[in-house]
Amino acid sequence: MTRTLPLPLAAVLMAFPLVLTAQPSRPSAARATSQGRPETPASLPIRRVALYKNGVGFFEHIGSVSGDGRVTIDFTTAQLNDVLQTLTAVDLGGGRIAGAGYNSTTPVEQQMRSLPLSLGADPTAADFYTAIRGARVEVTGLGAAVTGRILNVELRSTPSRKDNGEASPVVEHHFLTVISDAGTVHTFELNAKTSVRMLDVTLHNDVNRYLQILADNHKDGLRHLTLSDNGSGTREVRVSYISEVPVWKSTYRILFDNRAGTGPKQATLQGWAVVDNTVGADWNNVQLSLIAGAPQSFIQPISQPYYSRRPEIGLPQEAQLNPQTHEGGEPADALVSPSRVAGVVGAGMGSAGGAAGGIMGGVGVAAEQSAVPPVPMNGRNLRSQALAAPAAIAYEDSAAASIAARTTTTSGFDDFFEYKLTEPVTIAKNQSALVPILQTRVDVDPVTLFSANDRTALRALWIKNTSNLTLDRGSFSILESGNFSGQGLLEPIHPGERRLLSYATDTAVRVTRESPAGARANRSRRVQQITVSNGILTEKAGEVEEVEYQVHNAASESRAVIVEAPRLPGWDLDSELKPEETTPTVYRFRVVTAPNQTVRLRVGQRHTLYTRYGVATVDAGQIEALLKTDGNPPSVVAALRPVLTAKRHLAEVDRKIAANDSATNILINDQNRLRQNLAALKGSAEERSLVKRYTQELNTQEDTLNTLKTQLAALQTEQQTVREELNAAVTALQVSADMP
Repeated sequence: MTRTLPLPLAAVLMAFPLVLTAQPSRPSAARATSQGRPETPASLPIRRVALYKNGVGFFEHIGSVSGDGRVTIDFTTAQLNDVLQTLTAVDLGGGRIAGAGYNSTTPVEQQMRSLPLSLGADPTAADFYTAIRGARVEVTGLGAAVTGRILNVELRSTPSRKDNGEASPVVEHHFLTVISDAGTVHTFELNAKTSVRMLDVTLHNDVNRYLQILADNHKDGLRHLTLSDNGSGTREVRVSYISEVPVWKSTYRILFDNRAGTGPKQATLQGWAVVDNTVGADWNNVQLSLIAGAPQSFIQPISQPYYSRRPEIGLPQEAQLNPQTHEGGEPADALVSPSRVAGVVGAGMGSAGGAAGGIMGGVGVAAEQSAVPPVPMNGRNLRSQALAAPAAIAYEDSAAASIAARTTTTSGFDDFFEYKLTEPVTIAKNQSALVPILQTRVDVDPVTLFSANDRTALRALWIKNTSNLTLDRGSFSILESGNFSGQGLLEPIHPGERRLLSYATDTAVRVTRESPAGARANRSRRVQQITVSNGILTEKAGEVEEVEYQVHNAASESRAVIVEAPRLPGWDLDSELKPEETTPTVYRFRVVTAPNQTVRLRVGQRHTLYTRYGVATVDAGQIEALLKTDGNPPSVVAALRPVLTAKRHLAEVDRKIAANDSATNILINDQNRLRQNLAALKGSAEERSLVKRYTQELNTQEDTLNTLKTQLAALQTEQQTVREELNAAVTALQVSADMP
């Protein structure tokens, strides 16, 4: 996944040189002042937070610095990659950002390479003693202490037996061999009573350093970013970056007091946002912005030190010179450089929730808001308007506006829109807050929604966003006369856009269809026009599908029912009642039903079908059936008569040729039989009489075959003539007529 953020300070980023230096794992000592006292870097608190819908947040720290000063920012290790990729620092008082440093962490494997001990991150006792072979130690066991050097450590397997004599599993023991200073070899079993003390101070320090590396690796401490700022006087410093954060969520409340009758009404729309602070630092009096957009962004692990693997070259040896041959080469301009392909590193992002808590506002009476004219900003059209406060509502006009009561403003840029809280927000780390983002009046139309794909009727609101605000996707709850009525989900609704929001089941309204669910409705087809041109006969037909919906209202008050009829792709609507709204997949018809009344709604759709036939390829029976159809125009019938006659003639000739071929095949097969019989008569008593008989039959058949051959030639000539007549008749066809 990739992401890109429009950072407000990006325009001035290149104005100041910024050098990042990775500091050692342990914090360096504070720089001494001219009076000899250590200088403590000033803290740079978070002052602005902008949260995006793709799980990233934009953070801006603002503070002051005097003279050549330093400021620090603390963040978690998980934030480091994002910070290094997007860090922006600027001194607004003319100072110069000289550099920035942070406490880095070298990988454990790389740190251990600097130690003389050949130990991994998870060694055993045998691994340890093997690594310190040759070291001077003092070993204390059951007897007197022995001082000497470690020779080796070995594992021995010793079988043991139980008291009853049965064999028990093999037990493994480690034994340490030490050569004493006097030259004596001592072997000790390593158990709870054996202790080994290292006498080499350097080795002892190496072991302590090894253990310190392991301990530091388990710590998940903060990263301390320190910026050096050179200048004179007191100046304002701003530092910004992005970081992974949980996605903020929208939730809405729709409140209205009276929904009697049918038709549009007005309701109060409240918007709230659930915000989680999981970045490891408190947000104290920060300016919070919630942006509904997913800018492109990605994670690249650039905080991790990388080491390039170098080849290992052996030491040179004396070479024995022998005669050599060398390959031929090509001119340099004949070589083609390989293309370079850039890779993209991406990483997924997760989100975490926090505990409930934070800011809650009161509920007041909403007021209508007026739009503010577009203001150009950085070459883009930026709209901004105030949202009514939940506790106190501000009224605006073109002359003046009461800004004291505003709690949220909204801005639109590119494909994003922003809710910006005008009052500072405080959210402690690992805490969450429910913050108000808007309150306005919108037009709502209470209806019952029925979809042909769902037999259940639903209570719904046809809401029109009459404000200048874009409503982000989220959940909503309906409150009517102080009671909960239901809840549902909404997709983004832009200013002036209308959307259906369903929230409960309507048991008083039943809608049935004339045909069973899923079955085709009444569908009819009628030919409208026949055209023959270039040997192609085209039928233009109109196909109509009709469905009747019966809407019954069993409630004691009138109901406005929205019937969603499926929209057939490529079909046109053919209905007396026009739909109130059309979507790419359904028509929405509005039907008003009185109490205990049933209303019928007929929905028709039609489209045009074109069926094409190759006149020369279809058989005579299809054309004859077409000519016998009631209502066919006389001009079409007259034009097709010569074609039908030619096709009938051709069919008769084809039949005669087929009969000729069949008779010929019969005679040829019979001749083969007679010749086989003649071959079998040689040497028999009846040979003379039968040979004469078979010979006569063969002569007769030969005469018949000659006659059939002559007839076939005549039929083939006739067939060619009829085909030419048919092709001429088909080519001459040019007719078009409407059906009555």
